[in-house]
Amino acid sequence: MKVGSECGYCIMHRGHKIIQRSTNDEAKRVEAMTGLLNMLGERYHPDAVPSYIGAERCRVIKDATGCADPYADLKTKSNTQANQILPKMIEYVDKHPQAKRLYAALKVACIGNVIEFDVPGHSSDIEEALKGLEEPFCVDDSEKLRRLIKKGTKVLLLTDNAGEIAFDRLVVRELRRLGAHVTVAVKAGPSLNDALMEDAEAVGMTDEADDVITTGADSIGVNLAETSEEFNKRFHSADVIIAKGMANWETLTEVPAPCPLMYVFRTKCEPVARAVKAPMNVNIAKLVPGGWKL
Repeated sequence: MKVGSECGYCIMHRGHKIIQRSTNDEAKRVEAMTGLLNMLGERYHPDAVPSYIGAERCRVIKDATGCADPYADLKTKSNTQANQILPKMIEYVDKHPQAKRLYAALKVACIGNVIEFDVPGHSSDIEEALKGLEEPFCVDDSEKLRRLIKKGTKVLLLTDNAGEIAFDRLVVRELRRLGAHVTVAVKAGPSLNDALMEDAEAVGMTDEADDVITTGADSIGVNLAETSEEFNKRFHSADVIIAKGMANWETLTEVPAPCPLMYVFRTKCEPVARAVKAPMNVNIAKLVPGGWKL
């Protein structure tokens, strides 16, 4: 997905917030902002991918401030809150008929996608978001996904944020009930509030999935030019991929899908909403065929 006119403001807004979270030293803040403005002037153009620029933004700020993980405390709080809510969400999924449990699990995981910080105009309040649990998907390909899952189907689930990854456990559980072998991928290094291996362990994902690996990179979304050889092998050998979050939509729609690929996210910004042809603040479960790209 290419940048929209709103992306420049969003990248700068989040950059300012990240700088504030990274250091109290005003000189370092100015250095980080200077580097960010220079980078943005070079990288922002009509063919740019917003998450690629976002990843460079985080690296520029890290180099200037020395802070590797400015969202560390918020990720810990998100995991704790999600773990507290999870039992109720398990009950919600289990009350559905067997044929609808994957749909219900995807709904919970999609609403969990609100756990994202410093997006202009967006609320990360998961308790408030869960009040809309019965709201239908705006794009709902969940049944198409369920029909793809057979015994031994190799599924790769690409996670998004800490906290949210706890709710992804419900999707993994239902996929494995259907017979799938599920590999879950987290980021290899801090990337906004994206889930790392320590977050997967904190919410029990390492016990839920067949395998948990890293992408081998700290890039926002998935940049296949930066991910590891191991991850790329899993990516290109999967039978089905489930990609959580807007950043995975922004990055993976730039390359042909290697297999049927389901995007699961909440539309939290106008450029993504336009690209998926949906309103703002709705749930998306969009399955695309192998070979598809924007």
